[in-house]
Order: sequence, then structure tokens, then C-alpha cells
Amino acid sequence: MNLSRRSFFTAAGAATASLALNDGAKLLAQDVPSAREPKFELGLASYSFRKFDVDQTIAWCKKAEIKKISLKDFHLALKSSDEECAAMAKKFQDAGMEVYSCGVVYMSKEADIDNAFRYAKALGCVSIVGVPEWDLLPYAEKKVKETGILLAIHNHGPEDKRYPTAKSVWERVKDMDPGVGIALDTGHAIRAGEDPIQAVRDYSSRIFDFHVKDMTEWKPSGRGVICGRGSMDLLGLMRALIEVGYDRVAPFEYEIDENDPFPGFMESLGYVRGLLAAIRAGV
Repeated sequence: MNLSRRSFFTAAGAATASLALNDGAKLLAQDVPSAREPKFELGLASYSFRKFDVDQTIAWCKKAEIKKISLKDFHLALKSSDEECAAMAKKFQDAGMEVYSCGVVYMSKEADIDNAFRYAKALGCVSIVGVPEWDLLPYAEKKVKETGILLAIHNHGPEDKRYPTAKSVWERVKDMDPGVGIALDTGHAIRAGEDPIQAVRDYSSRIFDFHVKDMTEWKPSGRGVICGRGSMDLLGLMRALIEVGYDRVAPFEYEIDENDPFPGFMESLGYVRGLLAAIRAGV
């Protein structure tokens, strides 16, 4: 079901208001059918704040009540030592956050893969969002087996001749170790003509990470917009994630307004949180 922005806010606002505690943010404690209860947590791909330092990123995450971070090398260089990685992980931990993944990391030779897994291990990451060349997939699979760190391969739209869609990743990894999977970038998927909702349903067993975003149109020329202002069926996407039992992190990758990203990011986050509240309320 598609809702107009106005009708959604009317319905979601009424549902949330009727169920909110006095702080206006938490739903009343009551049984919610499992079919409407998300098992995943919203997070942040730190690329969203690439023009700002780690301290500002942490400050904004605190305001947004975001606790799960996918760290991009803008905030910690891939050549950083193990000690520097551990110090960065502690910095986020001290702020009540977890660096659960890193990336996107591009892998054009075995040394890139070795370093990516070293970097991720030193940060304490569960997964890497990466882009290995096709001929390096067996070596990457070997590192997954050795370390227990998941590799989530990122689809990058129609210009990417390796992995334009989630399906293109699936076709390469479906017979590999189950720790090699997909980081579904919803925006790049629809730019390549792929329905991310169907991708969630088709490839859920191998989706380890996510980039939540909205786009102007389902064409290669589509551009990022604040969530709720574009063509993405985000309500359907959230429902699909709940239906398949996705239980990892769904981080926002807010790529626009790079010099002033926080207002648009907060609107996007609030919109999606409103969708989840509406789903919980049965709207």
C-alpha cells in the first residue's frame, strides 16, 4: 500500500500520539504481533557525515539516538594501526555506540583484503561492506572463514559493471560460504531497475548490511533526496524487512547536503521511525 506523504503523517501522527508515553517518543508497553515488530536497528553509515570529524559525528549521533555505526575511512584511514583502530572503537563505545561494520572498502588485490579484515578485526566489527574484484572472491571467502567476519558486498548501480544490483551479488556468492553476502544499497538498486523490496524477499538469507535512502526516480539519473520526498516505497521496505525477520542493522547513508547534512538526515530518520511506529500500531 502506498501512502501520500500527507496521509501518512496524518495516520502515523495519530497512531503515535495515541500510543506515546509522556516523553512523546516511546510507545506504550503492550504486546505487538511479531509480524509488526522489527528485529533490526536503524544506524548510520558515517559516509553521511564525511565532511565532519568524528567528534561532530558522535555528537550528531547522540542527538539522533543512533547507536550503530558503519565507519567509512573518511573518519579512520584504512592504513591506521591496530592501536589506532582500537582507540577509535573505544571512542565510540565511550559515547554509547558500536562500530559494527566498516566500508565501503574497495579490494583490487589480496593485500587490500588482508588489510580490510585486519582493520575490521581491530575495530571489533562484525562485518565489512566491501567490493572485491571477481577474481578475488575465493580469497575473500577464505578470510571470512578464517576470521568469522562477514563480508557484505555492496551494489553500486548501473555504472558498476561488477555489482550493479543485489541480484548480481547474489549470483556471485550464492554458492560460497554463508558468511559472504550482500550490503543492499536501496538507492543504487532502483537506479539499476531493481526493486529493493523484492530483493529483500529474494536474498534475505545473505543480506548482512543495508544503505537506507530515497531517490528522485527509478532511473540511472535518479538522485538522492530526503526520505519520504522521493520515489522509494519506504513503508513497503520496512514491512519487507520485518516480514523476512531481518535482525541486523539498517543504516542510513545520507549522501546529499554534504556541507549541512544533519537537518535532512534527521528528517529522514524521523520519517522512517514514524513508518515503523505506524507499522507497530497497525496503520
